[in-house]
Amino acid sequence: MKYKLKFVSLLGTAVLSLSSSQIFASGYALNEQSASAMGMANAGAAANPENATTLYFNPAGLVHLEKAQVSGGITFLDVNSDFKGSATDTVGQPVSGGDGGDYVSLRTIPNLYYSRPINDSVSAGIGVYAPYGVAGEYDEDFVGRFFADETEVRGIAVQPTMAFKLNDEFSAGLGIIFIHMDGKLSKAQEYSGTGLPSALLREGHFEVEGHDNGIGWNFGLMYQPSNDTTLGFNFRTKVDLTLEGDAHLTNVPVATGGNPPVAYVTRNEKAKVPLTLPETATFSLKHDLNDQWSLYGGATWTRWSRFQNLDIFTREEAGFGEISARSGVMFNEPGMIGHVRERWKNVWAFSVGVSYDYSERLTVKAGYAYDESPVQKEYRTARVPSTDRNWITLGAQYRMENDLVLDGAIGYLLIDDVELDESTYTVDDQRVGLANVEGTYDLSAYGLAFQVTKSF
Repeated sequence: MKYKLKFVSLLGTAVLSLSSSQIFASGYALNEQSASAMGMANAGAAANPENATTLYFNPAGLVHLEKAQVSGGITFLDVNSDFKGSATDTVGQPVSGGDGGDYVSLRTIPNLYYSRPINDSVSAGIGVYAPYGVAGEYDEDFVGRFFADETEVRGIAVQPTMAFKLNDEFSAGLGIIFIHMDGKLSKAQEYSGTGLPSALLREGHFEVEGHDNGIGWNFGLMYQPSNDTTLGFNFRTKVDLTLEGDAHLTNVPVATGGNPPVAYVTRNEKAKVPLTLPETATFSLKHDLNDQWSLYGGATWTRWSRFQNLDIFTREEAGFGEISARSGVMFNEPGMIGHVRERWKNVWAFSVGVSYDYSERLTVKAGYAYDESPVQKEYRTARVPSTDRNWITLGAQYRMENDLVLDGAIGYLLIDDVELDESTYTVDDQRVGLANVEGTYDLSAYGLAFQVTKSF
């Protein structure tokens, strides 16, 4: 039974990173889709059809673009992390190790959009962007390595879109989102709960990978009650996915009854992880004070409460495999490999921004956003050291000759210290063993975005 308990402890925590938090957005969503919008912390983005990137924020905005456009950009994200803490193994003994290093490396997020008027009332476009993603990897000697090591989630979306001008005040748009998701995670594994002599035990390694394709919708409305004021609404539907791939567990100790007394084997199994990308609803406002100054505001609601548990199941035809044959007994559900209680909550993000036309060619921007974390304090993990965030941004736009526009933006994220106290639990919320990691994260993050837009 001790072996089963420890085996479940590994799997229950390891799969968590398939939904890890991205530091610049709520949950594992990515907000870095446009340098022109980032300059104002995305404030008013669903009411500001500035260029073809409106396809993402509100597809209704496409009919407000008078010419065909190509808009492409890239965002660089740099997260600085410092962890101080300690950990214990399954039997309560201290775990040696370091602080994990800077576990989030420099990331790049590209995007590309195209739009074209069909006639005076209809426009079409297509966008390719990364709506979800996270990547992180602790140093191999991280003190919490039995809870988290490598985490990577990547999503790429293609969105063909149509927009319609309903009358002089209202426009609407609809896009179909085709999304591909890949997930990979790993962690170290200790076997102190197996009952075998500790001097003979080796550290193991767990890794699981999966991928899937899904379809969702992006719907938007835009309303202009006057030449100075624009209101926007955008709704993105949920997308149901099942990431399918393989799980591997190394250095599993097996008593031989002979000499040597312990053999080490690798367990393999086909695995799947159900995952739902949540709905979002965005409300935006843009108001022109005069010929130079404009104000922006917005609020986005995300239904992260869909993510209550993260479970991993076998895909073996017999109903269980080399891993789930043991773990399913502990979870009291045949075929279950792992379970993590999440209890994520619905959240809001609020933003305000301003732009100033310094000249006919140059516009400067600034913005502020407050972004709630869906992760509740008592359910934080080493893979998701998340808390509420404050985002301050500055941006500039330069309009060149020949309908070429350059945008740049920089953002800085203010994050309070994040307290961590993580253990492992069963599906009945019963603690598994004495394994634990606790400590404090000191986090900060920077973003730098560039964008080029060409009209023709």
